[in-house]
This record gives sequence, C-alpha cells and structure tokens, in this order.
Amino acid sequence: MEIYDSARTFKKKDGEIEFSHTQLIIRGPNQDFYYAITEDRFVTPSTIDLDNLDKTFINIDNVWPPYSARLLRAPSPVPQDSYIKEADLFDAGQYPELIPPGGLVLHEIEAYELLRQHPHPNIAQYRGCVVSDGRITGLCFANYTMTLQQRMEVSTPFDKELCLEGIKRGVRHLHSLGIVHNDIKPNNIMLDEMDRPIIIDLDSWQQDGKELGSKKGTADWSIEGAKYALFENDIFGLSKIKEFLYASPSREILAESRLANDSQASMAANMSTGGPRDVSNSIGATPEPSVGR
Repeated sequence: MEIYDSARTFKKKDGEIEFSHTQLIIRGPNQDFYYAITEDRFVTPSTIDLDNLDKTFINIDNVWPPYSARLLRAPSPVPQDSYIKEADLFDAGQYPELIPPGGLVLHEIEAYELLRQHPHPNIAQYRGCVVSDGRITGLCFANYTMTLQQRMEVSTPFDKELCLEGIKRGVRHLHSLGIVHNDIKPNNIMLDEMDRPIIIDLDSWQQDGKELGSKKGTADWSIEGAKYALFENDIFGLSKIKEFLYASPSREILAESRLANDSQASMAANMSTGGPRDVSNSIGATPEPSVGR
C-alpha cells in the first residue's frame, strides 16, 4: 500500500487555529482506495505503518464514474489554459453514506451540460470531462486569474459595482434555467484578467424547488436552516457578496472569511445527495441572453 494523497486538518479552539489530524488516501496494489486518519502531522511512508491504520474502503464508482459518450469529453491533451477540478476522495472516504451512485461528479456535469447549450460570460466555461481508463476523473474548465477573495486582498483597485453587476447577471442566467447555485461566496467567484467575475463550482446546485441534499452551502454565506433550493438562497448570497465587497478591507475580516470557507471544505459535512438526471428533462425556461461587459 502507498499514500496516494494527504491533507492536514485544523480546528479553531479558544480563538486560535490548531492542528487536528491528517487525512490520508491510501492506494492498494489493485488500484483499490481507502480513507484513514492519523494524529501525526507530518506523514511519510517511512514514519507511518499503513497496514495498522483503521481504513475505510472507497467505492471508486461513486468517485470516478464510468464515462458516457453522451457527455462532452475534454480535449486530449488538455489545453494549458485549463483548470481541472478533480473529485474529492477525502469526502468519499469520510462520508461514504452521503455519496450517491455516480457521486457528485455526474450531478455537477448535468448542470454544465445544460449551460453548454446556454453559455454566459459570467459563468465558468466548461470544456468537458477528463477521462482515464474509461472513468471520469475530473472536469475541465477555462482557467481564471484569481478568486474574488484573493482579488480583495490585492491593493490594485477595481470596479466593485461592475463586479457585483456581473455576478448578478450570472445568477439571473442560472435562475432562468431553473438552476439554484446554493453556494454563492467569494471563493466561488473567479475574476479573469479583465476583472470580469465568473461564477464557478456548481456541485451544490439543485433545480428550483427541490429539496437540498447534505450539501447546503457554506456557513455565514447561506440561509441558515434552508431545506429547499430556492432562488432566494442565491439572492441571500448576493447580499452577502455586496457586504463583502464594500466592507472594511481589514485582514481580520478576510481571515475570518477564509476560516469559515476552509472549515466547511475540510469537514465536508454538507455534500449533495442529488443523483444524475437526463439534462433533456431540465426546466426549459428561456435563458437570459448573454451579456458582455
């Protein structure tokens, strides 16, 4: 067995950030994968006995589902100006009961297949599935310069009003297709080289009116206790984005925001249970026309 991937997890205690544990993805000799944790902070093959760890088997079909020819396939080789979003093996290992057949990957692809028919300049450009040995191992997107979170930490000024309007246009377009994003926050907004905002990360999406799965957005950026995917979820997120854009640019505020986002990501306690659906059955509302800057 070998360490395939690792991630250190931190927690907040008495106002201070401290190390909690290290998560491991272990690969077996037959391409079988396992999840384990250790209290060791710095892990190397020579310092840990993998055989003696308490391991959870990862059903790889739920992480890297078989590729279907009906789905757009990314170019091979992948263009250099691309970003590959890979499935999260840590989520699959930590919360296997919350991962539906096909996992979150097929659910997210469904939204991008619909958006591929109705593109918008303020929504990430999807380039297709990355396929290896007949399985979807990642999603390919155009690469963008930085997140809105990072842009706010750069001293160079930018047009915040124009940025906010671009995000609103993207959200309106999603809503015109019946899509509720459910996780509008600074780290899910990218900016390109012209500071045009681009909405990314649709793994929390659901059709308007449907019950939310376990993935319900991010604390402090989503409506607390929301049970259904409603347009108001995204409207609330937009209001928080506006507050973020025009709030004091103190390091403390930015650090707290990062902490909330990183904590949600590390715990992975809010994953979707939405499974694959045929995009041809998606709500056929008339999409908002593409609007340039």
